[in-house]
Amino acid sequence: MSDQTNSRKPYSIGHAAKVTGVSVSTLRSWESFGLIEPYKSPSGHRSFAASDLDRIRQIEQLRRVSGMNLSGIRRALDEVPVADDVPAAVPEPERRKVEFEKIGETVRNLRQEAGMSLRELSERTEIGVSHLSMFERGAAFLSPARMSAIAEVFHRTLSEILGGTSRQDMPIVRKGEGRIVSTFGPGVTIEQLTVAERLMDAEVWTIEAGRESDGFYAHDGEELIYVLEGELEITLSGREAAVLRPGDSAYFNSRIGHRWRNLSGGNVVVLWMNTDVERLGSMHFEKRGRRLDLGVSHGTGLGEGGLNVELPGNSETYRVLETHTAGHPTRILIEPLSGIEGETVAEKAQAFERRYDHLRPMLLQEPRGHVGSFGLVPVPSDKADFGAFFITSYGYPRFCGHAVLGYAKALEALGRLKERQRFSVEMPGGIVEVDLGGKGDLIQVCLPAVSVTHRDLMVTVKGKALAVQVSCGSNIHAMVEASDLGLEVTSDNLEQMLAAGQQIRKALAAVQPALEAGLDSVLFCQSIAAGRERLFLAIDRQRYDRSPGVGGVAARMSLLMAQGRLKEGEVMEAESIFGGHLQGRITGIAEGPDGRPAYIPKISGRAHLNGISTLILEPDDPLRRGFLG
Repeated sequence: MSDQTNSRKPYSIGHAAKVTGVSVSTLRSWESFGLIEPYKSPSGHRSFAASDLDRIRQIEQLRRVSGMNLSGIRRALDEVPVADDVPAAVPEPERRKVEFEKIGETVRNLRQEAGMSLRELSERTEIGVSHLSMFERGAAFLSPARMSAIAEVFHRTLSEILGGTSRQDMPIVRKGEGRIVSTFGPGVTIEQLTVAERLMDAEVWTIEAGRESDGFYAHDGEELIYVLEGELEITLSGREAAVLRPGDSAYFNSRIGHRWRNLSGGNVVVLWMNTDVERLGSMHFEKRGRRLDLGVSHGTGLGEGGLNVELPGNSETYRVLETHTAGHPTRILIEPLSGIEGETVAEKAQAFERRYDHLRPMLLQEPRGHVGSFGLVPVPSDKADFGAFFITSYGYPRFCGHAVLGYAKALEALGRLKERQRFSVEMPGGIVEVDLGGKGDLIQVCLPAVSVTHRDLMVTVKGKALAVQVSCGSNIHAMVEASDLGLEVTSDNLEQMLAAGQQIRKALAAVQPALEAGLDSVLFCQSIAAGRERLFLAIDRQRYDRSPGVGGVAARMSLLMAQGRLKEGEVMEAESIFGGHLQGRITGIAEGPDGRPAYIPKISGRAHLNGISTLILEPDDPLRRGFLG
């Protein structure tokens, strides 16, 4: 394909993913399936035309709303001629109509994905089995109240069940351009103006005479009803029915049971607005130019009244969610970033490093962070339920257990788990399983197997012979007994342990040069009582783990197992020098690649929310990249 042809395809694959809401990996799989044909440069870079973006949206519409598989989508698209990329006259918009039988198919797919029978769904919604079966086959309708009951079972909103609009961020909706949804039976037509795109869903309902909601229903959010034509009776739970006429409106919390009906002899046309609570708590947010809205508070002093901050022109803002796990912080970047592409999370971390590495010291180092700051960047994953890679002031770790626990806390708080107790997370270092069902709200993570690779490596530190044990799993740890150095693992000895950690690293490099390059930390251990350890992880001369260390707990358990001081299934309690607690147990023993026992650890702990922050980067800040004090 010539460069001239490519000039008509100016959009990168990252841009295509951002504006259509379809991941880069999904776009590549569609390309391999023959559904899309982007331009591909000799170096492998893909680019798209505006018509390609329209086709992607059409495929996504057929897949998500109509429930078609890729083979069916290809057959359907093959029947429609592909538009030429040469600019042509813009045709009149077509009214997009979604037939009710497609909604039934969507509900059937949700039910089957949940492993739920028709009878189970019937019991939870109080809708007859035969009626549900007919609805899924497209032979019957469901009322708004019954559709709302189904949406609640699957932790979805009605807009998610019915599907939403997609307008390339265009603010104008011309008459007749709305997406028509007909699923509540003859006599009720919904024209979606904008749904599932922003904080508000806007629809125009046309309700024929005698139609009603079929009882009360409720859902999350708030809603506004404004009557354009006719008369609509609206009843809120605990209140008398009221009749709304043209120009009348009703605004209420959607969690209050509500019902409606058309008692007039003609049609009622209503503008219906809803907010979506899930979107209000979304990771994504909108910037408001040079102004940051801080909300409204009451009282006296600086924090009184409605507050906003005026920012200098060309300022940048980055939203982060802060957590800590047993004392060690995780700063989760929830600012959407484009261009983080890759088939795996490791490749996406590399894409971030190429394009956004300048953000890493800014986000984590002083004056916005500190030497112990640790960052996590959430990304989609095709191999696990969620993906994440890690950033620090010194690089890109492939694995971090404490950050995964903090990520789990954040996902739960943001409503991303849909009440799931178990899920998986892909990291550059592999995939781990997370379980929120531990006793006392403990979060559990199953780590890769750990082996003790070196026993009693003798080094000399300050003229003393010291035995070092080395474990290898998700991280490589050099373990020492603090008492062999005449130290106790306490906060008073923090500086001494950091200094000793550097000396141990140098001593190991002298006897095992290959080991030093991959060593993650030096682990100082002190047995407090049976089944209870105090641990301190020294990463380098300045950096250390404020918690006992998820990887450190796994390493210590592997050594105790190898020494016969811990049994499979026994719980080991670990504490930090600051009072943070983690616990772990070995759930199985396998044979490592070198024939050594490989111990499979499960670590449990609590993570807590610290706050939500918006970091500001002014254009003339001389310390834009941050510094390490």
